[in-house]
Amino acid sequence: MKLALSAFLALLALSTIRVGATGTMTIVQADGDRNVYNDVEIKIIHGALYMTSEDGKGTMVINDAACSHQGKLMVCYATRATLVQAGEVTPLDFKTGTVYVNNTDDYLPLVMSTTKVPPHSIMLSYTTDRGTYVSCSGGIDKVVK
Repeated sequence: MKLALSAFLALLALSTIRVGATGTMTIVQADGDRNVYNDVEIKIIHGALYMTSEDGKGTMVINDAACSHQGKLMVCYATRATLVQAGEVTPLDFKTGTVYVNNTDDYLPLVMSTTKVPPHSIMLSYTTDRGTYVSCSGGIDKVVK
């Protein structure tokens, strides 16, 4: 069963919200340059997933995804995202993208993996057409319906 992004985010609204940014985002460029951003704030605002750097200078927004459940774990295939930086909104050239959402009180394993998604948290990864790899994981900091 596929769920719209807004339905997926509504389910998150029922989960426990953490205080303080706990996310970590890693961006690896095609040339190997690597940037790691700690204390990324992860928010859900009006049906979109926002991930903002600690300094507030960059926000990645995933605003469209197709979601389904693998057991208790929600899996969403991101289909559209943008980067908001220095007052500019830039569409991201997604090649592939997946968001894993655990809105339970337990650690949940990814299928065919030893990796577990912590309670009330997300894990995501995507690759762009240009070869940039992005990953982010952390607890949900805020939900605004």
